[in-house]
Amino acid sequence: MPVTIRMAFRNLVEHKAKSLIVGILLALGVLILVLGNSFLDASKRGIEASFTANYTADVIITGKANGPVSLFGVQSIGGLEETPIVPDYEKVFAYAAGLPGVSSITGSASSFGLITKDQERLEDMEEEGDEEMMNSFVMLFGVDSQNYWSVFPGLDIIQGERIKAGEPGIMLAEDRLERISKRLKRTLSVGDEILIQGMGATGIRLRSVPIVGTFRQKSEGAGPEQLSYIDINTLRVLAGMTVGAGENIELSSSETELLALDDLDSLFTDDFFSIEESETSAVLDFDLSAILGDTSARERLNEADTGAWHSILLRLDGVQSPRVVAAKLNAYFAAEGIAAEAGDWQKAAGPYAQSVDVLRIVFTIAVIILAVVAVIIIMNTLVVSVIERTGEIGTMRALGAGKGFVRAMFAAETTVLSLSFGIVGIILSFITVAILNAIGIEASNQFFEILFGGKVLNIIIAPLSVLASLAIIVAVGLAAHFYPVAVALRIQPVRAMQSE
Repeated sequence: MPVTIRMAFRNLVEHKAKSLIVGILLALGVLILVLGNSFLDASKRGIEASFTANYTADVIITGKANGPVSLFGVQSIGGLEETPIVPDYEKVFAYAAGLPGVSSITGSASSFGLITKDQERLEDMEEEGDEEMMNSFVMLFGVDSQNYWSVFPGLDIIQGERIKAGEPGIMLAEDRLERISKRLKRTLSVGDEILIQGMGATGIRLRSVPIVGTFRQKSEGAGPEQLSYIDINTLRVLAGMTVGAGENIELSSSETELLALDDLDSLFTDDFFSIEESETSAVLDFDLSAILGDTSARERLNEADTGAWHSILLRLDGVQSPRVVAAKLNAYFAAEGIAAEAGDWQKAAGPYAQSVDVLRIVFTIAVIILAVVAVIIIMNTLVVSVIERTGEIGTMRALGAGKGFVRAMFAAETTVLSLSFGIVGIILSFITVAILNAIGIEASNQFFEILFGGKVLNIIIAPLSVLASLAIIVAVGLAAHFYPVAVALRIQPVRAMQSE
């Protein structure tokens, strides 16, 4: 064992009080670091497991927009940007399905809607208050019934059945059905029809849809509680994803000549409203279709675009990495000039996945503040300790010990102290985690479900987190000892010996 290490142990034992104070601070630092990182890892792990199992799969393909595109739309300022449709859907779908590691694949689309009463206006719902509005709100997932359920089998059907291909229908979560029943003041069950008000690029749409089933997700976790599944064609109409939505309507000069009039009052003269008795029968016999003109464009606005999808979701076999598959897809899109992009579950989850990143940033800032405070406290304690040992330092200097040897000795003391009490902090961390997991703290609301990564807090300490926390504490200890030692070494050996 080197001389400096032996001296370090001896000096730490001789100065028990100072060593204990600094050691407790270091142990608490390790405890906080290990618990904090393990908590964040558990949160991310739980959210990832929940979302990949129930909503996002492993890889998502979307169109491109000005903001990040997720399974729930575009994250843009104001939230008003329309969710892009995957271009060249059939071509992209076929290429993605043929990639190594892809076990299943499906198309998906999403939108939002309100469950309304007959002839009810949005203004009437707003007057009832925010709670009633939230009870009416639904997040709609339009699914490809032929293969969606093979990608997401983790769905418990409580009543009824799953949506069938080519048939209209909506599936509601148990609690959502109860809230909607309360909102509509009538008990709803499978087979009943509800009126959905959708808001797309072409305006507000209303559709009556039968309830085909109620469900409960098998995997507990933080997901959108308003989520409902609906047949894809109904969602397309509600979201304005129709055949005529993307068409440019050109008006003839005769149809636009009224727009060029400067004096609209000239249209509404007394002669405009007067009809001769002899003309009445002619008006009644007049073909209204001549007034309405060609209605084919309006019909196309009500016809679902069967090739329109917001996303393609890929389930991998567990061998291929989602990031590797996403990189292959993005390289293919760039080579083919397709305005699409691929990403992992975090891209698909959007704001839900970002909550973990926000927590990690907040925790990192808190750790930095804690580290600064710890350095200051440890530094002050070491300053007192080093000043008390000024005579000892002077004697060693007088006997020929150089400044480098003195620095090495104090660095060894700090390292031994940090490692010893760091291990104590790690042991306390494992004990604390065991107690918390045994208690089984349950999430009281959706916010805590996001924090916990599930209904119950389950923390697992990762080895990397332990090593990183220990390294940080040793670094903090070493950073704290530099100034006190530098102060002591400025004193001349003779004066230092006299101060003893």
